[in-house]
Amino acid sequence: MDATPQDDKPSPRADLWAGVFWILFGLAIVWGSWAMDRLAHLQVTIYTIPGLLPGILGASIAFMGVILASRAIRAGALAPRQRRSFIPSQHWRLAVSLGWSLIYAGALIKSLLPFWLATAIYIAVFVVIFQYEERRAKGQLARGILIAVVHGLLSGLIIQYVFEDLFLVRLP
Repeated sequence: MDATPQDDKPSPRADLWAGVFWILFGLAIVWGSWAMDRLAHLQVTIYTIPGLLPGILGASIAFMGVILASRAIRAGALAPRQRRSFIPSQHWRLAVSLGWSLIYAGALIKSLLPFWLATAIYIAVFVVIFQYEERRAKGQLARGILIAVVHGLLSGLIIQYVFEDLFLVRLP
């Protein structure tokens, strides 16, 4: 098996920032679960309080963030470095993912489209964008778009059904 090229690994500085993010995110979950109602008036035991599992998961996420950040520091994340572009050209996928996800979230918040349709469009466009080069090289562009649309529609409808009908979660 071939070794992974060194350039494909995230930099120690990127791992450090990711570790800091996960620490803060995990601590926010712990804080939110601590602030939840304990339901003492219903005589709920400590093992069944609503915030117990989210608190444990948040603490675990924060702990893993500490591990990631400490490994990054050992790998030289705090060493001085040269200035580079904020988004290197090879990381265009990250920028596209972030932008497209923000557009999707904005459309849902504004309720411009029904949830299932917005989700179907989001998934289909995401798949088309990220498979475009590969499908074009194989001469399967039309087939790829059709598959992406079918997957998007099925995913949107299944997600809507699972959350609203099975989990009884109201979606936007």
